[in-house]
Amino acid sequence: MIASRRAKQSYTTHHIAGKRLTKRFRSVRFKVMVVYLLLILFAMQLVGGYFIQSLNGYYIDNNAKSISREAQVLANLVAVPVSKQRFDPRHIKPILQTFSQFSSASVYILDKDGIVLATSANPFLLGQKRVDPEVTGALVGLQTKQIAIDPQTGNRYLYLAIPIRIGAQIVGAVEFVSPMSGIYQSISSIIIIFATAALLSLVLSVILAGVIARTITGPITDVTRTARAMASGDFDQQVTIYSNDEIGELAATFNMLTSRLRHAMENTEREKDRLQAVMTRMSDGVIATNPHDEILLINPAAMKLLGVSQPLQGVTLSHLLGQHYIPGKIYFMERENRVIAISVTALLSERAMRKRNQLKDKNATISGGFVYVMRDVTDETRLEEARRRFVADVSHELRTPITIIKGYIEALKEGAVEDTDTAYHFLDVMDKESDRMTRLIGNLMQLIRFDEHHEWIKKEPIALRDVLDRMEQRYALVAFKAGVQFLVQVKEDSIVYGDRDRLEQVLDNIVSNALKYTKTHDSIRLVADVDRSTMRAVVMVTDTGSGIPKTDLPHIFDRFYRVDKARSRQLGGTGLGLAIVREIITAHHGEVHAKSEVGKGTTITMILPLWTEEGDHR
Repeated sequence: MIASRRAKQSYTTHHIAGKRLTKRFRSVRFKVMVVYLLLILFAMQLVGGYFIQSLNGYYIDNNAKSISREAQVLANLVAVPVSKQRFDPRHIKPILQTFSQFSSASVYILDKDGIVLATSANPFLLGQKRVDPEVTGALVGLQTKQIAIDPQTGNRYLYLAIPIRIGAQIVGAVEFVSPMSGIYQSISSIIIIFATAALLSLVLSVILAGVIARTITGPITDVTRTARAMASGDFDQQVTIYSNDEIGELAATFNMLTSRLRHAMENTEREKDRLQAVMTRMSDGVIATNPHDEILLINPAAMKLLGVSQPLQGVTLSHLLGQHYIPGKIYFMERENRVIAISVTALLSERAMRKRNQLKDKNATISGGFVYVMRDVTDETRLEEARRRFVADVSHELRTPITIIKGYIEALKEGAVEDTDTAYHFLDVMDKESDRMTRLIGNLMQLIRFDEHHEWIKKEPIALRDVLDRMEQRYALVAFKAGVQFLVQVKEDSIVYGDRDRLEQVLDNIVSNALKYTKTHDSIRLVADVDRSTMRAVVMVTDTGSGIPKTDLPHIFDRFYRVDKARSRQLGGTGLGLAIVREIITAHHGEVHAKSEVGKGTTITMILPLWTEEGDHR
C-alpha cells in the first residue's frame, strides 16, 4: 500500500510538472524568445547561404578563368603544327606535362575532326575521337565549359575546351579536364569555420533573448493575473504600473477598463431585457446566430414561420433551412405553401467575413454573427405574379387585333379603298376584330371585378330544368345548321342556389366552345343530375369533338390559355371563357372539372350547391 501511495504521489508530481512545462511553452515569454531566435536563425541562414554561394562561385570562376588562360596559351603554341599536320606527340608531351602539373588537369590536343593528337593522360587515347559536348562546341568556334560528375568515382570535374585557330580557320581544339575535389575541400573547411562561429552566436542570442523576454513579459503577467481575478467577478482589482512606456499605458488603461466594465455590464442587462421584450412582440421572425450559423436567439414569430414548437438554440440554421445564406441579399423560401422572405445582416466587418469564409476549422472562432429577418410575403408574391402574368397576357391578346386592324387601314390608304369588294371585305374583318376586342375587354373587366370581389352575384333558388330548357331553345337551331346533334337530358330535377344569368353565361361559354370544336354528324349532350352522396347538383356538357391533349387539360381554365391558338383566334375566341366559367362556379361555392381524350371528345362537369327548404345551400 505504501508503494502504491508513493507511485500515485510520483505520478501526481510528474503530472503537475508536465502541466507547468506545457504552460511555460505556451507563454508569451517563450514565444518572444522563439521569434527572436527564429529571426536570428533566418538572418544566419540568409547570410550563410549567400556567403557559401558567393564563395563557391568565386573559387569555381577563378579556377575556370585560370584554366581558360592556360588553354588559350597552349592553343596558340600548337596552332601552327596542328594546322600543317606536322604534329609530333613526342615533342609536345613535355609541354603538356607542364600544363597538366600546373593546373592539375588532363590536357588533350585534338584535330578538326576531334581526334586526339596528344594528351597528358592515358597514351592509349591517342588516335581516338572525343565526343564531349565541350569538344563539339569548340570545333564550331565556341569556348565551352561544364562541371560534371564522373559516374564511376562520383568526383566532380571541370571540362573546358577552346578552339585552335589560324586566322578565321578552326584547325583543332584544346580540352582541359580538371578535378574539382581540392576546391570543394577548401570550401568545406571555410563552411565549417563559419558554422562554428554561427553556433556560438546562436548560444549568446539565446541568453540575450531570455533577458529581453523577461523584461517585456513581466508586467504582462501581472495584468493577466489581475484579469483572471476580474473574470471571477472581482472588479476591485488594480494593476501596478511599473513604467511609463507602452506597457505602463496598458496597465493604466486596464485599470480604467475595470471601473467602466461594471457599468457596461449593468447597461447590457437592461438592453437585453428590452430587446427580449421587443422581439417577443414582433410580427416578423428574427433569428440571431453565431459565426458558425448556430442559433443563439429565435423569437416566437420565427418559430411559427418555420413550423417549430420548441426553441432551437444550438441548431445550425443552414441545416434547418436547407441552404447557406449570404449577407446583404434577400432570399425567398417556400414553407408549407407559404412564401417567406429572408434577409441576412452580418454583425461583423467585411474583412472578418472573408476570414470566416476561408475557415475550414469549425472550432475556430470569430467575433460577430448574423441576424436573419423573416417575413411572410405569400399574398404579396402571389398578387405580383398574377399582376405580371395578367399584364403580359392582355398586352399579347390586344396586340393581335390591333395589328390586324392597323394593317387593313394601311392597305385601304394605299388604294384598296378603290376596290369596293376588297374594301368591304377589309371593313368586315376590321369589324370582327373590333368585336373581338370588345368581347375581350368585357371579359377582362368581368374577371377584374371577380378578382376585386366587386362582381355582384344575385343568388336565388333556380330550377336546373328551366336553365337547361333555355339552353336547348337557344342552341337547337344553331346545332342543326352545323349538322351537330344537340341533346338535353334532366335525369333528376333539382333546385340550385345561384345567379340565373351567371349560370346561363357559364353554359353559353361551354356549349359554344363545344360547337366550335365538334364536327358535323357528331353530338353534344347537356345532362343534369343529383349526387345523393354529397347532395349536390351535377351538370355535364359532353361532346364527341376533337378532344384535348393530356398536357393541356390542367391549364384550360387558365386565363388566355388556348389548346389550338390559331384556330381559337380564327373562331373569335378570347381565351377567357373557361376562366370566367371557373370564377362564376367558384363564386357559387361550386366546382368545375374537365375530362377529355384526343379524338373522342371532352366532358366539362360542374358541381353546384342544392337549395333546401331549410335554406341550406351547401
